[in-house]
Amino acid sequence: LLTTTMPYMKVVIDTLKEKGIRKEIIVLVGGAPLNDAFAEAIEADAYCRDAAVAVETAKKFMKIRKGVKT
Repeated sequence: LLTTTMPYMKVVIDTLKEKGIRKEIIVLVGGAPLNDAFAEAIEADAYCRDAAVAVETAKKFMKIRKGVKT
């Protein structure tokens, strides 16, 4: 289950911040035990309920990064 890894998601995001690269990396989180509130609390870019949503969300973020209108 993801519940054992949930605390480490925040650790990863905090480490990205410490290294000064957080703004360069899009962080998506998801899975059954997660939700939008958790993603917001750990400062992830988005919560995705499943892999298909993650793909579409990643595409949207990449278009934004490239300056393409969505």
